[in-house]
Amino acid sequence: MKRLINILMLTGMLVGFTGCWDDEVVEAGAPRPQVENLKAVPGDEEAVVTWTMPDGWNPTDFIISYKTPESETVSYRTGKLGEYTYTIGSLVNDYQYSFDIQAVYGDLISGAVTAIAKPSTSRFPVADLTADATSEMVVLTWTRPSLLVKGYTLTYFSENNPSDIRTMNLAADIETVSVDRLTNDINYTFTLVAEYDRGQSAPATVKAMPTLAIPYYVSTTETAVGMPVHFTFNREAYTNAGNVTWTFPGNIVKSGDEIDYAFTSAGTQTVKLSAQIGTATREWNIEMNVREYAIWNTEWVQDGTNWNGFKGTCPVFSPDGSTLYIITFNKVTVLYAFDIASGAKKWQYEPAAKSGSYNMLTVNPVNGDIYFGTQTAGQFYCVNNEGNLRWTFTEAQSMQAAAPAVNAAGTVVYIGDRAGNAFAIDAATGAKKWGVSLGTQCAGLLVNGNELVVGTNGTAIFFLNAETGAETAKITLEKKMTDISGFAVAADKRTVYVPQNNGCMSKIDITGHTVLIDSKVCTSASPNNMYEPVVAPNGDVFVGSKDSYAYCFDSNLNEKWNYKGLDGNNAFNYSHPCVDTEGNFYITSGQKGNKLFVFSPTGNLISDTRIGNDTDAADKQMGGNNLLNGVVYSALVGDKGVNGKLVGIGVGYDRAPGWSTHGGDPCGSCCIK
Repeated sequence: MKRLINILMLTGMLVGFTGCWDDEVVEAGAPRPQVENLKAVPGDEEAVVTWTMPDGWNPTDFIISYKTPESETVSYRTGKLGEYTYTIGSLVNDYQYSFDIQAVYGDLISGAVTAIAKPSTSRFPVADLTADATSEMVVLTWTRPSLLVKGYTLTYFSENNPSDIRTMNLAADIETVSVDRLTNDINYTFTLVAEYDRGQSAPATVKAMPTLAIPYYVSTTETAVGMPVHFTFNREAYTNAGNVTWTFPGNIVKSGDEIDYAFTSAGTQTVKLSAQIGTATREWNIEMNVREYAIWNTEWVQDGTNWNGFKGTCPVFSPDGSTLYIITFNKVTVLYAFDIASGAKKWQYEPAAKSGSYNMLTVNPVNGDIYFGTQTAGQFYCVNNEGNLRWTFTEAQSMQAAAPAVNAAGTVVYIGDRAGNAFAIDAATGAKKWGVSLGTQCAGLLVNGNELVVGTNGTAIFFLNAETGAETAKITLEKKMTDISGFAVAADKRTVYVPQNNGCMSKIDITGHTVLIDSKVCTSASPNNMYEPVVAPNGDVFVGSKDSYAYCFDSNLNEKWNYKGLDGNNAFNYSHPCVDTEGNFYITSGQKGNKLFVFSPTGNLISDTRIGNDTDAADKQMGGNNLLNGVVYSALVGDKGVNGKLVGIGVGYDRAPGWSTHGGDPCGSCCIK
């Protein structure tokens, strides 16, 4: 007989209790109806379970069972007739529980019905603690995280004497405090916790150095391995300082007022700034929190027990490069925003209507709004940069098609759907400006001044008047453009490369509306779809193919080199490669044992980093990569119980000014400027 634990919950935590467990209840006899409409609503260290019964059936009792995080089975009876709600306490936050409930009919019990809930804390921590240092004083500022806060506890200490911890108790309505009588030029650590009836929140920590003048500026104190940080000496405050040096971990010394450096190890790293001030040498310690990955996240909204991840999409960034956006694809589409400096999730937006997505998202380069669609007709969304829905466009069909595009002024959004319709939408209101039917699934969009270039999953490339939608020109290629792939644009902003089926690529002039190279066969062993190309600073074109090879061509599509992927099965489909300022190429494998490959401009394999360690199926990639400020961001698919990953891997190089398939700017606006 399985171990049974009787739990008595006081002060109303449980609605009802019976003193003894009846071991004589048997699972035999005639069938008995199960409970219906079972729901489990999570709370803070608790969950409220509710249910109903079929008309005419009145069980004598109910049995609720669940497993603890230590895999112990907890079972008890509710003990009251006619009450179909129960509060289960003493749970562990952020652990997903499965609650089984059975109806008791005398000596018989029904089968079990299951509901899932993950309790989470309502003891919200302070999320925006900041410190402003002046001479012998630090002023701390924050925002009250909840009306339930009863007060705060502030502790602080100096790096010279960490055992001497000072404590201040603050009232609930306080949102700023000055800490004085500090020693200049020494780092202090301040920790603030919010006090609640249930206990303390997680701590918020900030460091500051009181000083007569700030000796340095740092672009960020939260960084990741391989992510460059900019250090600046305050020359205005120390005009006569000499011999300015920065000593990094491993005794790496760099000289100068401005230094860029990417850390090679994770953890708390100390940088020592030294300068000759008059006849004395002054030193300051700068502490950096270095993560292994810029972002590593696997927690996504799921539809029931379904896993979720990324497919047919690509990470994009806010206009200022501080925020990353991505959408999930499996059963439920949710837009996520991540803070790049800290790697933490900022917010998420979940549409009211559930649907999977197979669509790239785009950010307005002017106002920062985010645009994305799903595989269900009538679901194209505009969400602002705070995670609030601005408008929904309902006239498009499935957006398993081209990435949205935005004009340079940020006033018009262009979309093309799977049914072959193209629309211009007012960016402020979501109202349709015009719509046209092109007859074939849209595969790529480009805003080229007064023209919208539309590539389809057919052989036609359309040129439409951006204001009216009227066709201004049309060219026809020999082979079809690959679905939901997009264009790559050369440095002259008129030469465009088109990825195609059957191992082909084309080169067109979008200003002259002419075909320069038509459907050149670029693969030979097993011709297959060519996906998202990217143009390097030297004009080379790099692309991944469904034949499992990555190719590099010159500007006339003559092969310079190739590389075979991990296996012979779709290794580089929907791969969204990137190129950096040095001409190095980045691409991730699409299937089995996902790796980030880095190639030199001449095709030498610089590195092949394994991303994750789950099953091969879960670690595959059919989403995309993007490169910004020394970090490659990669979105993995996931598979059957294992969510996909969003990973940011530091590589130390910045994105090239060249054009990838998803647009020439970090926003992915698909606008030629």
